[in-house]
Amino acid sequence: MTKLRSTLSAVALSGALLVTSAAPAIADSAPTGATSEAAAAAKVTKKQKLAKLKTLTLNSNNSTLKWFEALGQHRQKKQAIRKYKFNWKTDYCSMAPNKVAGGYSFTDACYRHDFGYRNYKSVVGKYYFKKNHKGRIDKAFLRDMNTACTYKPWADPYTPAQRKKLKAACKKTAKKYYQAVVALG
Repeated sequence: MTKLRSTLSAVALSGALLVTSAAPAIADSAPTGATSEAAAAAKVTKKQKLAKLKTLTLNSNNSTLKWFEALGQHRQKKQAIRKYKFNWKTDYCSMAPNKVAGGYSFTDACYRHDFGYRNYKSVVGKYYFKKNHKGRIDKAFLRDMNTACTYKPWADPYTPAQRKKLKAACKKTAKKYYQAVVALG
């Protein structure tokens, strides 16, 4: 009987040790991503979201670089950008061609433009978007397209005279796209 009692006590003690040592491991394996993401997202205020959004949609080279960095973070599902819950959907240049003659592409410019429009409209509403942000985003769009028009491939198949004409045509197209978003956007 004493042997049975000491055996049962040892079994109970090992069971207790097993349970208490397993509890931290079980707790560590719990899906904390969802709760920590929700907690981090809850901490982002409207003011913080608007400040971040502004840094990504300004009419400057630095802002464009920050937007590309944020886009990379979004694609990698990084919490640093996900916490803002931005709308990353795009239809690029809608019904207009994204690419123009000479190898020029407005794809990124259209994506950043859509990003600015969609996010500001959802955060501040259409009225305040048009009143306070639309003009700046449209000017950044024109700047991004004009930057795209400076593209020149390393092994350019065109003569310098042809490239000059293609670049001028690209800038003319950029101006038309800009005028369209100013009028209709």
